[in-house]
Amino acid sequence: MFNKKQKLVTTVTALTLGCGFTFGLTPAFADSTKVSANNTHVHSIQNQEQEQEPFTGYVISIENNYLVVAATPTKDEALTYQHDWWDLVSQNKILRVPVSDSENYKLGEKLNVYAVGWTASLPPIAVMPTIEKLTQ
Repeated sequence: MFNKKQKLVTTVTALTLGCGFTFGLTPAFADSTKVSANNTHVHSIQNQEQEQEPFTGYVISIENNYLVVAATPTKDEALTYQHDWWDLVSQNKILRVPVSDSENYKLGEKLNVYAVGWTASLPPIAVMPTIEKLTQ
């Protein structure tokens, strides 16, 4: 079967691989009393400045705690889509924005909407939005 040399090579290889995986997968600073010299700090989303571009548009509908915001050049053009805004959905010019009852918005009001993300629905819905009213 196996001679003495083959058994020795097999044993050494197994030990080498076993120790290599064991010691190689252990982090250098696994001891909680030691601190790595090059720690990186982790910040939450709330601590970061919003760097994304806002969705800017006009409120064309207020329904069931959602605003429908249309990204059009003018307020008058936005209001023409007030009852038929699905044409703008395929152009990515509509965003639904969840709001609470205590917030007051008016039709035709211009807004910047910052969001953590958008849903994949049509039209997209802003996730955790921050709304900024713009003066015209």
